[in-house]
Amino acid sequence: MMSFRNEKLKNEEVPMDIVKLIGKINEYKGKQNLYLDQAPQVLEKLKEVAVVQSTKASNSIEGIVITDKRLKEIMQDNTVPEDRSEGEIAGYRDVLNTIHTSYDAIPIKPNIILQFHRDLYKFVSPEGGKWKNQDNVIEEILPNGERYVRFKPLSAAKTPAAIEELCNYLNREMKEENIEPLILIGAFVLDFLSIHPFNDGNGRMARLLTLLLLYKYNYKVGRYISLEKVIAKSKSNYYEALNKSSVGWHEGDHNIFIWLNYFLGTLLAAYKEFEDRVGLVRNKKGNKSYRVEQAIKSTLGKFEKGDIRNACPDVSESTINRVFKKLKEEGVIELLGKGRNAKWKRLE
Repeated sequence: MMSFRNEKLKNEEVPMDIVKLIGKINEYKGKQNLYLDQAPQVLEKLKEVAVVQSTKASNSIEGIVITDKRLKEIMQDNTVPEDRSEGEIAGYRDVLNTIHTSYDAIPIKPNIILQFHRDLYKFVSPEGGKWKNQDNVIEEILPNGERYVRFKPLSAAKTPAAIEELCNYLNREMKEENIEPLILIGAFVLDFLSIHPFNDGNGRMARLLTLLLLYKYNYKVGRYISLEKVIAKSKSNYYEALNKSSVGWHEGDHNIFIWLNYFLGTLLAAYKEFEDRVGLVRNKKGNKSYRVEQAIKSTLGKFEKGDIRNACPDVSESTINRVFKKLKEEGVIELLGKGRNAKWKRLE
């Protein structure tokens, strides 16, 4: 709520780099409906892939990792979670699906946030759906193993009132429409993480609420491209931006634009990926081999065949294998290991 108190957001002068990022994102948003009318089969596959990737990535950021085989079984909801990690992944799956299917009917209120948190932990323990019952800190583990307190959130005693205040500010500004929506969303998420209202699950809850708020303003990219995966790829930058923007937060003297720069950058990256995938389908709809080749040539660093499958979800395995074989023989790519999850590298 410290980003909203004393009209902080309205009084801040928005830097030009933030203005430019918002402009670029809104250009992509303006084109998204054109893409949504194209290649419905591809879009449906992108939805399926995004849900799996979002669930996997958001939990992996918090150190929760399971095998791809078990992840697939849990995402298909045809198995019972066997331990805490699997239970937390199943919970995230369900909350994510709720947001995707019912976002327009979900208000942003403390009781809804508690309900989401309860559902996140429904397979794990009765600890879900309750505000933190003890003060917590955000720590960083240094290379030498020592723990460093990076930030002290609000106390447990102040948390319920702070979340109530934050939601009230958000709903007021959403109604008055005086603040740029993307700035409003970013500010809400920063304050939520600075309050750190739960004993556990704060990061995952923040990412789920981010998706919900983006939906509220018709930014639908998170339905087709995993925002959580984009964040996971830049995890160190994610924590660095939060760290820098939280300095002075308790006094309302923090720099929100450091966090906003990161937040908007991830959203822009997601939109670019969305256009790359669907735009390529629209322009080269009949040439699947060409699309696979372009997807490979657009990768940076090492990649797996699974990355290309996700980029070209409507293309058969045999076509993908044929293109990989062709590019390997042409010296365009190189195989770095063995097995289904072997890494590849571009040579040109």
